[in-house]
Amino acid sequence: MKIAICGLVNNDNLGEEFISASLQWLIEKNLRELGYEGEIRFEEVDITARSEGPGDYKNKLEKRLKSLYEYKAAGLPLDVIDVSLKRLGRKTENIASRNRISRFRHFIWQHGMNYRKRYMSYLDYKLHDADVIVIDGAGLLEYSWNEYQELLLFISEYAEENNKPIYINAVGRAGEFDLRDYRCKVLIDAFRSKAVRYVSARDSLESVQACVGAKQRVKLLADAAFWVDKTYGVEAKEDRDTVGIGLIRGNALQSYKKDFTEEDWIALFADIAETLQKRGYKFQFFTNGEKLDQQLGYKVLEKLGLDNSYITERPMDAKVLIDTISGYKGLITCRMHSSICAFSMRIPSVILSWNDKVDKYMAITGYPERAVAMEDFSGEFIVDAFEKAMEEGISEEALQRMRDMAEESVKDYAKDMLEVTGNL
Repeated sequence: MKIAICGLVNNDNLGEEFISASLQWLIEKNLRELGYEGEIRFEEVDITARSEGPGDYKNKLEKRLKSLYEYKAAGLPLDVIDVSLKRLGRKTENIASRNRISRFRHFIWQHGMNYRKRYMSYLDYKLHDADVIVIDGAGLLEYSWNEYQELLLFISEYAEENNKPIYINAVGRAGEFDLRDYRCKVLIDAFRSKAVRYVSARDSLESVQACVGAKQRVKLLADAAFWVDKTYGVEAKEDRDTVGIGLIRGNALQSYKKDFTEEDWIALFADIAETLQKRGYKFQFFTNGEKLDQQLGYKVLEKLGLDNSYITERPMDAKVLIDTISGYKGLITCRMHSSICAFSMRIPSVILSWNDKVDKYMAITGYPERAVAMEDFSGEFIVDAFEKAMEEGISEEALQRMRDMAEESVKDYAKDMLEVTGNL
């Protein structure tokens, strides 16, 4: 059986790789438990068509299909119009005017020579011999900053045209969600495709259910990455005396229309580090792999007058990142999947909450106070919350509950996978 795992699998944020790898591990585990003895092959499909990295290509066409994200037919009028309309739409407050812009952009994506046809060729290259398609969740229910609605619709259209079932695993919402917004309608069309056989949510149950409609009940479950320690075979190291400070890019909050600049982040991270130092903690900055996150870290060190030994090298591999996190006694972080990774190894963390998905994540785990709101962004408050988290730890009950919720999503559709592929 060949299973396509669709998500942000080639993203610089290696937390996305945690999701994909853990989901593959869970799917194989559950198919084997159901008695399937055949070969299981996985094909990772980046929905944004990011490059798979350097490799051997048979010809120029294969190279283009493997790196569609980087391929730009520069100067085509529709490309120029689409980018201009995208920028205009982000500045437009009136929903009727914004919807007119979105409708025109949707028309471009569906009919422009550089859009649907090109993306469908990529999907055919990746999915033509897949038996089933699994969308790995993450924060793909998003159209406000990262625009995934058109891509998800293309995947559902391709699946319908080629009779391939889709299972959407623990999908999360990021940014805006308004049923009156035309971009939201595109998401709804993708989720209500005849090809979609199952959907679960990881945070915003109401939003996901609204997309799916009345055809099926959506469960609130959990991210597959709660099994990331088992997936990679990594445990927390015994001698851990350093606090990991997980960075984020300088414009992260501005992307979501919040007034918090790069200078504010630099000042805040410096304040956290100085507060930890005053209280006798060793600390180290780290990133999930994003280049802009790493660049911000160097600016923080400059402000603190510290050398580069206080920051890890930018990780280029998920195994490197999980190994790094396994060596910390606790985390103060901005990236949700560094926290989930730590959680899987019973390492406590607090997250600086810049998106409501963080608040929902911490609430579901049973530790809502470990999501620090913007109004409480100060070194003293954050380190106080961190020390409380370290004192409480992570209960075995909470960890097992999250693991069970993550696996339940796969259990829900594993048998159906075998049935629709004639393997049961």
